[in-house]
Amino acid sequence: MRLTSTIFLLVATLSLHAQHFLTITGTIVDQKTGQPVGYAHVGIPENGIGTISGFDGEFILKIPDYYRNSTLTVSFIGYQTYRKPVGQIESPVRILLKQVATSLPEVVVRDESGIEDIIRRAVANIPKNYPTRSTSMTGFYRESKTDAKQEYQYLAEGVLDIYKTSYNNKKEGQTGLIQGRQVVLNPTDSPEEVASISSGHLSPHRFDFVKHREEFIDEANFDDYQYWIEGITSYDDKPVYIIGFDRAEGGSGRMTGKVYIDTLSYAFIRAEFEIRPEGLKKINDYPLYVGSWNANRYVANYRKIGDKWYFSSALREGERPNGGLFSNDILITEVDTKKSKPVPYGERLERGAPFLTITGQYDDNFWREYNTAPLNSGQKESVLQMKTQEKAAEVFDADFMAALQARRDSIRLEALRTELGEVDPETGEPIELPQVNNGVLEVQKRKFGVQLQMHLGAGAHLLSSEAATLGLTRLQKDEPLPIISTTGEVPAREYEALLNWDLSLLFNRRWFIRWGITREFYNSIYREHSFGLGWQFNLAPDKRPFFLRPSIQHSRLDYARKVGVAENDFGKFKAGGEKLRSDEITMYYGSRVHFFKPSLEMALELNPDLDLFIRGSYLLPFADNRHLYLREKGRVFRRKARTSLDNDHNLVERDDAPFNGKLADYQSFLISIGVVFK
Repeated sequence: MRLTSTIFLLVATLSLHAQHFLTITGTIVDQKTGQPVGYAHVGIPENGIGTISGFDGEFILKIPDYYRNSTLTVSFIGYQTYRKPVGQIESPVRILLKQVATSLPEVVVRDESGIEDIIRRAVANIPKNYPTRSTSMTGFYRESKTDAKQEYQYLAEGVLDIYKTSYNNKKEGQTGLIQGRQVVLNPTDSPEEVASISSGHLSPHRFDFVKHREEFIDEANFDDYQYWIEGITSYDDKPVYIIGFDRAEGGSGRMTGKVYIDTLSYAFIRAEFEIRPEGLKKINDYPLYVGSWNANRYVANYRKIGDKWYFSSALREGERPNGGLFSNDILITEVDTKKSKPVPYGERLERGAPFLTITGQYDDNFWREYNTAPLNSGQKESVLQMKTQEKAAEVFDADFMAALQARRDSIRLEALRTELGEVDPETGEPIELPQVNNGVLEVQKRKFGVQLQMHLGAGAHLLSSEAATLGLTRLQKDEPLPIISTTGEVPAREYEALLNWDLSLLFNRRWFIRWGITREFYNSIYREHSFGLGWQFNLAPDKRPFFLRPSIQHSRLDYARKVGVAENDFGKFKAGGEKLRSDEITMYYGSRVHFFKPSLEMALELNPDLDLFIRGSYLLPFADNRHLYLREKGRVFRRKARTSLDNDHNLVERDDAPFNGKLADYQSFLISIGVVFK
């Protein structure tokens, strides 16, 4: 009963939360022509909330109720800004924008160096005009793909949690997914094919040309470009330079387009550019796209909140050789100018992360109170066809959707875990904690596969041995006469320096099977092979993962110390099943030891593909056999032999007395540190 009541309250809280917003709908048109104005910004600038109008001028803006007394602002380059109190607007509203004619300034900047000075000044003012500290944002991302007939194959959408670093910090920001989906518009495509295309969620970082100082605003590249003033227009009722640019004659500029600069603050407010055909051949152009493209076009916008300009939206269109288009569309819908919070490590999306679920039914209510970007005409038509013809069955992955919702509901669920624990207090049975799916709590089963991990490390085996003078002899089979022999000093050692390599198969992110190989650095034989099982615990599930990995393995170690090099005057002889014939043979004395090897490993995840680990092991020997180890010298293909001391043909002496003892106490510790590739 207690569990049921808690779940009911949680569902009710989520439902009420989803209703506390106001929706404004309308159409934006040109006052003179009556034509729709698409891609105009609609929002409440001082609060960082906004959206854009669609190709047909229509818009839907969702704002929290407590912003009801704010002012709605509609702005677009080349038009006077529209302002009206939210409380005076009745939806649907028809908004008329008055166009401002583009004009050349009275004092025309004719010298190209003067135009470069405008750009140079705008770059110098970046610390003044753009955030000098990190910013948290909410954004809406959409990517789409068309075929050669320009028919849409799929839409992929997501509401993003965005953490942008400051404009004086070169480090890329972070992106997390609040919720998302993929809509397959062409039923011949499988969900698996479209789901793998997902790197565009980094668009709010990748397409920020001001932060990345793209080459057309970088003074170091001015000689490769030519610049000209196309005119002066208006944005937010302020005059704006329109500066065109292209590759200079004999230059190596790779881009062509326009950049818009506020004439008063010298802030970059917009850029429209594309990569020239020769520029598409560049192998690495990150943060921009490279690869098999016939064209790559970009548009990036900024808007002013308070006294700073913030990245606002961007659109990228890539044309494939087959004529199809791949587009990335990012719209910032909310900016928190007062405080910022990094995206929790476990919720960050890396490049290539599969971040969207798949559904064959397009439903605008899917996004609840989130502001989104409108569909263009082709996308709208494709979605309409899919709805009316019912070409695709719904394939809604509830499990994955629940994982995506974790960003929104993790705090509530963590409180529920704390209150209820892992056991139902009424029945004493283990409980499965609920997940949230669109405001509905339901039990989810975690589905994970097998992960391959490779450990590379270095360390030390605390294997101490005393100094000794040893004599080694290999005797003839039929007569007690030496074939080879050597005598040498074996120095004392406190440890062996090692390199280790492990291969692990991790099942269900919990238990693993591990194979390991360890080798030493110098002048010994040290060959360890291990195999066993282990368990993985994540001690920081809501932060950067910190793993504890206990394991138990069987280990087999061949450990021997070099005694000396023997002259082989006898010729070819057989030892340990191998025929040895070189003129010089290095002789070692040691043991083959079998251990139980319990280990405890701690690892910190540096990124989803890499861990840093430290591991301690304790070796418990249960079998030990003495051996001579023989290694040929002076040959291209050198043979090796291991022969037991129990064999009558081997003789070992220590200080001129027969000896068959151990070189070291094998019950010992082994420590290593390294990285895990996942």
